[in-house]
Amino acid sequence: MKKLIALSLLSAGMVFAQTGLQGGSDGLHQVNAKTLGQWNFSFGLGGDFALDSWSLSRGGNYTDGNGKTSSFNADDASLSGNVNLGIGLLNFWDIGASLPVYYDHANSNEGSAVSGEMWSSGMGDVDIWTKIRVPFDDNFFFGVATFLEMYVPSGTDGAGVRPRHAWYLDDRGVTSAYSGEGIALSASLAFSLDFTKFGLPLRWNLSGGFLKALGHDVANVVSYATALNLVPGNAVDFFVEFSGEMRVEKTDYPRDPLVDPMLVTPGFRAHLGDHVDLTMGVDFSSRFFRNPGYEADEERDNCANYQVQFRSNGKSATYCYASTPIIAGVAALVWHFDARKKAYEDPTIITKGDKLASKQFVDSDGDGVPDIKDKCPYSKAGAAVDSLGCGIDSDGDGVIDIDDKCPDTPKGVKVNDVGCVGDSDDDGVMDDLDKCPATPKGFAVDSLGCPFDADKDGVADMLDKCPATPDGIKVSTDGCPVDTDKDGIADYLDKCKDTPFGAKVDSTGCPMDTDKDGVFDGIDQCPNTKKGAKVDSLGCEPDFDKDGVPDGVDRCPNTPAGFDVDSLGCVKDEDTDGVPDKQDRCPKTPKGITVDSVGCALDFDKDGVPDQIDQCPNTQPGAKVDSVGCDRDTDKDGVADGIDQCPNTPKGAPVDSTGCSLDSDGDLVPDYKDKCPGTPKGISVDARGCSASKKEDLEVLGRGLTFNKGTATLSKGSATSIANIVALMKKVPNLKLEIQGYVGGSGNAEKNKKLAQDRAIAVQSTLMSKGVEATRLRTASFSGEEADKKGGKAERIELAVFQ
Repeated sequence: MKKLIALSLLSAGMVFAQTGLQGGSDGLHQVNAKTLGQWNFSFGLGGDFALDSWSLSRGGNYTDGNGKTSSFNADDASLSGNVNLGIGLLNFWDIGASLPVYYDHANSNEGSAVSGEMWSSGMGDVDIWTKIRVPFDDNFFFGVATFLEMYVPSGTDGAGVRPRHAWYLDDRGVTSAYSGEGIALSASLAFSLDFTKFGLPLRWNLSGGFLKALGHDVANVVSYATALNLVPGNAVDFFVEFSGEMRVEKTDYPRDPLVDPMLVTPGFRAHLGDHVDLTMGVDFSSRFFRNPGYEADEERDNCANYQVQFRSNGKSATYCYASTPIIAGVAALVWHFDARKKAYEDPTIITKGDKLASKQFVDSDGDGVPDIKDKCPYSKAGAAVDSLGCGIDSDGDGVIDIDDKCPDTPKGVKVNDVGCVGDSDDDGVMDDLDKCPATPKGFAVDSLGCPFDADKDGVADMLDKCPATPDGIKVSTDGCPVDTDKDGIADYLDKCKDTPFGAKVDSTGCPMDTDKDGVFDGIDQCPNTKKGAKVDSLGCEPDFDKDGVPDGVDRCPNTPAGFDVDSLGCVKDEDTDGVPDKQDRCPKTPKGITVDSVGCALDFDKDGVPDQIDQCPNTQPGAKVDSVGCDRDTDKDGVADGIDQCPNTPKGAPVDSTGCSLDSDGDLVPDYKDKCPGTPKGISVDARGCSASKKEDLEVLGRGLTFNKGTATLSKGSATSIANIVALMKKVPNLKLEIQGYVGGSGNAEKNKKLAQDRAIAVQSTLMSKGVEATRLRTASFSGEEADKKGGKAERIELAVFQ
């Protein structure tokens, strides 16, 4: 039906609102306020071409219905064309229409089946229009015109990739690339300023309109175009255009004027003579200016919001909306012509001084009748004419005498183009004797010019596929006996003339039913049904739940679709846990275990041990457990294996919360091995955790600090230890030392305590005098039993680290 509408509209004339691309007189996409003039016509061809897969979809990618993402070939193409014709009914009123044709070369070497559906050509929606211009004087520099348009949805459905108009998108992005969902109505205005009237080689056109789309869930659209034309002479015009379409109605599909069609088009229009114009240009879309480097990631940015869905023949694809090619070549060829030949000319004879001297009538065809009276102004030279200037036809056969080779043809006899009786159907019988003057070429005929029909069935032998049909038998157009029920037995032999289509019949034309189930062979899809079984209209036993087990033996007649069943029609459940095998993710659950909805044993703490045997049902996430669901602790350090970062700690060694041995002084020697647990951080230690150098060993340094007997004065031998302590304090800036004085044994405890304190202060003062900060030093003293409990010499200095 769509094709019939399109062909009927094509016969009436075609143009698209008179843009230059489709029949107009300026540029390619611009619209001016100029009309054709009464009985002037324009006929043209136009279109654009892009050799680039990005002209099909943004980035050239698509995803088929199976979720597979593929790419169009880089050299794929997109083509849009049209045939157009416009007619001027009055000087200020034009009508016309346009028939677009499209082709998308959507090839993909990745073998996606859906690309074969999109790779296609087809017809677009026919546009019928009328253009009415405000009838200013033709020499006036300003023009205004209005357009009323109707787009008829005659385009090919289920074809192509890129939607050719913005209103083809519904709110889900489902589209037919070549056609809208319904009729679309548009109204617009065009304005022209022609500065050539003032001697300036410029012409500016501006147009804008609103389109109402009557399809379901589609947006209304505003169209616009503006252009500046440079007109340096009569041979060629140059122009730059800005044009586009923009969806303005809010739907579920997002709106963005930069995503909808928007073009900048430079080009030229050459006037070739004989009223023929050739226009060429290049379309640059808004996408080109946003991404001139053709960066794929930038091209697909925000694609998720502008998806287009293609559907055809059960196949589908989703891709990002490309409203136009990024760059496309555009061309149009238009012929403007006057349908009328002027009846007469009225030239003036001008005397010197430009004064009108006289007027005279012209006889263009030289037949002696002035053009103003000549009803046949193109008479053949030399032909005798009547008073109205038309050639004389003496025998009235429709051929004027000058061309009539048989001037005495009897009245009413049909003649050929030279006035003689002919044989129109070329069957060997002249037309005046031919009783069948329209016999198809090649048919054998009798003396009256009618085709032979040997069996008198009304079908010529040349077409008769059954040339020996018995007399009186009704035949079809091929001359064979009629077979109403199409069972292969002609009606005159058929005893069962109403056999259902497709049923097998016997020699008398009656249906056969081998298994006696009441459904005829040929229609019966289950031809060996058991005797007495109930069957459906196709001869098969009913299977209500479609599980492959007939209802007569199905013990579970309501099995959900898609489930595997046993011979009795019940859903298979191999481990009898109550979850069908198709849904069972744990198909071998031991009998008696409680399972969840997917057939797996309940495991509250997700440790892999079912709750029914889990003796530790609240195990921490990630912990490794034993067979009864409790944390494993291989090295027996009190830290579960799942979080134990040192799984081989020796038995009994103290560990931290991660299961690793404690290293209190941070010297990388675990406390259980460290023989010198207070080693300052930053000095080298040996395998026992003690200083590797005696110069940095606090115990050795403390022993080297001695005093004159019974005093708090350091002996000269203490200088070495003092120097080594100062060096150590500089090497380890964060080191803080406690200087502990000890005086034990017998004697007055208070005196011993004071001596111990004085000696500690003496060491502190000496170190401070060597540049050690006071904040890094502190003193302590011990005497009597308190000193003896520490062990060592009764009188000594010990060094300890403090924080």
